[in-house]
Amino acid sequence: MQQQQFIRIAALPLLFICLCGCSQKSLFPKDQQRNQFEAYNTMRYGPQIMEQPDLFGLPEPALRERLGKKNQ
Repeated sequence: MQQQQFIRIAALPLLFICLCGCSQKSLFPKDQQRNQFEAYNTMRYGPQIMEQPDLFGLPEPALRERLGKKNQ
């Protein structure tokens, strides 16, 4: 009887942690800046292109535009 009660008491916090840990909220919302450097670059150079279509029309990261030198 005592062992069943212990299992129930131990299972309740475990169940609570499992249910709360499966949320769909994102770590970095798309409408907010991720850090101060991204905010600075957006203010200085405008919004960055995140994706561009490849030869077949599929989206791919726009690395050359994002990592290249910025012209003033």
